Amino acid sequence: MLEVLFSDSAAGSLKASLGHHAGIGESECCTIGIIATDEDGKPLPPEETERLRQKELEKMRRNWAEAVPMEGSPKDVLPFSLGLSMGPIDEDGLGPLRETTLEQLFCIFPEGKETAAEMLAAARSRLNTLLDRAPREPVRIWTDHTPDAACGLCWLMEQLRPLGWENLDLRVVDLARLPAWDRNPLGGRCTGDIAPHEWGHLARETQPLPARRAEALAAHWSRLRQENAPLRAMLNDMLVSAAEDLYDPYLRWVLDPLDDTFNEANLIGRTLGQFPLGFGDVWLAMRVEQWIADGKLEAVTKPDAHLPLYHRTLRKTEE
Repeated sequence: MLEVLFSDSAAGSLKASLGHHAGIGESECCTIGIIATDEDGKPLPPEETERLRQKELEKMRRNWAEAVPMEGSPKDVLPFSLGLSMGPIDEDGLGPLRETTLEQLFCIFPEGKETAAEMLAAARSRLNTLLDRAPREPVRIWTDHTPDAACGLCWLMEQLRPLGWENLDLRVVDLARLPAWDRNPLGGRCTGDIAPHEWGHLARETQPLPARRAEALAAHWSRLRQENAPLRAMLNDMLVSAAEDLYDPYLRWVLDPLDDTFNEANLIGRTLGQFPLGFGDVWLAMRVEQWIADGKLEAVTKPDAHLPLYHRTLRKTEE
């Protein structure tokens, strides 16, 4: 079975779970490191660190002992981490618009342009693999409450249209629809939160994805493409086009009480922590860049060469 996801971190976790049942409960499958400090930030004594490590190892052993085996191979896992909730989308497949958007999104990271090119090349290769194998194999799609996953699901149905949805065995696991899934009271968990031992349990919730729903999802993607907004978001459980400043109020609410001079990473981290709305640091960092260009903020320091752009100090320039 092909496993399609819209998160690289989720794909890594899923790959770790595949075939793991052969060693469930064995200590060699439970490698873990511990970094622990006391209240003053000083390292704990070695014996205390080892005690904590053993405690976590035992927890992992119990988790794997209770895990449901997941069949498959890492080559069956096809992640499409394309940031489709951000930037223009009025093109077929994965064309120059997506390439430009990924470059813009990743420019906040060192070697961002090269990373974006590698991600897009990998996604194009995976799409070819999917289109080649889908007529002969079941396809299970993992989705959640995040805008990128919602966009990814609609986009994927559009890519599968030439194969004929009625000719495919499409299945879906939607975490947002699972009342039994351990959900954060401030917002649903996403596929990136799934630990390797949890995938088998969640796979039991697989549901068929009928051709009529696939058609509706593809049609919705066509409408979003026509609108071609700078952003797409989940509002009232609906995927809708949105203005680029949709999330600005959340940044502002966190920014206002900060000192006039502040750490940008602190601003972005607090915003993501206080408002788990399914968006990530990249878009927030780009909005801060716009505020700097508009003269609302100014950069006081530069980040180290190996760190993201937002690891710097900023200053407020307006009340």
